[in-house]
Amino acid sequence: MKNIFLTLITAMLLFIPGCQAESQAAVVGHEFLSPRVAVVKCDGFMRIRSSSIPIEKIGFWKKENALARDEKGNILPRPETTVYLYIQLAKPLQDKEELILQTSCGEVKICYFAAIPTNIFKLNQLGNGGKQPQKYAYMGAWLGDAGAMPLKEFDGKIFELRQSSNHRCVFQSTMKVRKDDPLYQGKTPFTGEEVLELDYSKFNTPGKYYLYVENIGRSIDFVIGSQPLNEAFYIHARGLYHKRCGIALTEPFTFWQKPECHTIVFQGRFPGNADHYRKGKEKDHGFFDRRGNRIGVKHFELIKANPPYKSIPVKLRGGWHDAADYDRRPYHLRIVSDLAAVYLMKPANFIDGQLNIPESGNGIPDILDEAAWGLEHLLAIQQSNGGVGCWFESDSHPGAGEGLPDQDKRVYYVSAPDRNGTLEYAAAAAIYALALNKAGFPDRAQKYIASAVKAWDFAMDKRNLLVAYFQLNGTMIHYMEEPYLYGENLLRAGAALYTLTGEEKYLTAVVENESQIRENFNQDFWKWSPLSWMILELFPVKELAFFRTEYRKVIVRNGEKMLQDLENGYPYRSLWHAPDATWVHAMAWGNYHPLRRAVTLIAAHKLTGEEKFLAGAYLANDFHNGANPLGRSMTSGLGKIFPAVFLDLVSYADDAGEFVPGITPYGNTFGIDRKAVDLVYGKRAEDLPIFRRYVNLEFSSVPASEYSVWETIAPAAVTTGYLIEKPVLPPAEWKNRKPAANFRKLPGYLALP
Repeated sequence: MKNIFLTLITAMLLFIPGCQAESQAAVVGHEFLSPRVAVVKCDGFMRIRSSSIPIEKIGFWKKENALARDEKGNILPRPETTVYLYIQLAKPLQDKEELILQTSCGEVKICYFAAIPTNIFKLNQLGNGGKQPQKYAYMGAWLGDAGAMPLKEFDGKIFELRQSSNHRCVFQSTMKVRKDDPLYQGKTPFTGEEVLELDYSKFNTPGKYYLYVENIGRSIDFVIGSQPLNEAFYIHARGLYHKRCGIALTEPFTFWQKPECHTIVFQGRFPGNADHYRKGKEKDHGFFDRRGNRIGVKHFELIKANPPYKSIPVKLRGGWHDAADYDRRPYHLRIVSDLAAVYLMKPANFIDGQLNIPESGNGIPDILDEAAWGLEHLLAIQQSNGGVGCWFESDSHPGAGEGLPDQDKRVYYVSAPDRNGTLEYAAAAAIYALALNKAGFPDRAQKYIASAVKAWDFAMDKRNLLVAYFQLNGTMIHYMEEPYLYGENLLRAGAALYTLTGEEKYLTAVVENESQIRENFNQDFWKWSPLSWMILELFPVKELAFFRTEYRKVIVRNGEKMLQDLENGYPYRSLWHAPDATWVHAMAWGNYHPLRRAVTLIAAHKLTGEEKFLAGAYLANDFHNGANPLGRSMTSGLGKIFPAVFLDLVSYADDAGEFVPGITPYGNTFGIDRKAVDLVYGKRAEDLPIFRRYVNLEFSSVPASEYSVWETIAPAAVTTGYLIEKPVLPPAEWKNRKPAANFRKLPGYLALP
């Protein structure tokens, strides 16, 4: 339904199309965006026949909340939806005045209370850093097919920053209209809003505050000071803790509990590089049929058809469940390296006891204890010749309704060691050892150094090139690992081991492979973590000065581009590519997340010391935490309004009413999932603004509703950890937070304007 604006006198009929179920519809909630704009949320369609105050316009929208559940909590293959009626009144309501709606489903009374915050204010729901140089909130709302809530009339009007305790105005300034909402290819809006900017950058006094605008209302309370960044880091980093494998999660460390799981694995035969399973044009590596043609292979089918020759169990613990699934991936070595790197970049930001995890109290900063969890299972599986298989996988994924991870009956195998996977492990273990040395624990670092040296020696020996033959679908296929070592891992491992040991052989291997490293850098750096080569800056080696210089160039150039997009791209300051950029559509699988992209900005700040990069990272954190079109944080348990339901098998099976905190779902996908179009939106899908396209059908919308520890959770922890202004031990309020009884009662369950 497009652009329907209905003008009423009180007695006139308002009709919302599609009223087949209107007799069963009921109001499930309401809110006021201003004294003149009410939002009525219904579980079905209804007509508004008349109103106690004349209505100028009504907007309409229908949105999914999640998949439906039966009375036992079993997930059903249909969505649970809410219908939104955006009612724009001809005159404002007074405080405590009642609006009476006569509808096809009976009389509806809703009362306006000026003291209740309005969600038209989009801001960092935790608050701003005390040292944050730029601080903005925004006002904006999208009213379904009625379009943008008119707000440009407030351009130049006063806003106030008021102290929460006594409601006294401590700062005021004028609002201004941000840039107009761009249209993708001249048609589709990105926000669907008229957006006002509220700039209070000049106010820096720590405390708790709210924003107030006359004829609009007030915002929620938020804090200015060092605490918001500590809390953000705490929640993000504990998202990793909540995904630990091989350990029971129990009180007093969390109230989202699960038993020990997946402590037995078997040495498998399958190759451990997921990229090689895709059909490619490479002739020197990958899977090939009997005629030598490059082919694509499904890893589950390969694992199922080719069990190990001998079933040798290994008892171990460590690693993180990749996502909603229970595999442990080679990608997770990036988490280890990045956590160690951010510690080395800002060691004063991290202390023991900071995260309330089982290792707290051992003297080691908690961030390094969490990083160690990503190595423990690999230390246990390392073979006597140094080889390390880094992918732990079964022959299928678990499904909803199968219970907690300890009830998983699948057999898990570890991939066959290969040179490049083992070298990546060597790099992560060596960088972690550097961090332990910096933290004052050289003795603990020794086992990681010894393991990294063994792994390096395995990788350097060309005789360890992985070549294997498999049966698949009744025919023989073969696999070859690439005959060269990846430049990223060669440089990282070589530089770290040279710094740790002083042995020239590590430096010599890097210098002799300079051309290969340059080639990989030029082709693949966009895929690497922005902190990949940070050790070149932290531990400079004159023989590697060229690589250090090239690294600085790329990071700073990319950071400058991000800052341009941040300021000029959209009404809300977002790190996403500009509206006309080639990659603007590539939002899915967590690419859109501002704290993932902001890792480049903290790297650029460390390299240059320029405050503009740090300021950009602060603003990325604001966007992540609620200063965005959806008006909610992007991480469960963070802020006041956050994702209440998403694809997470543990949260489906545990006894907690609320989904596990610290999880950052993928979110925006630019397009809209086909099932969401079929089941919810229909032709109206094309009208949904791009920044509002977080559709959630859980396992039916995986690119939006799932997450991964390395793509969304760890980067958020890394960025917020770097931004910490003064580290603290978690207060009892954080440590003792218990799950809500029902995720449907959380404010993030229903969509916001």
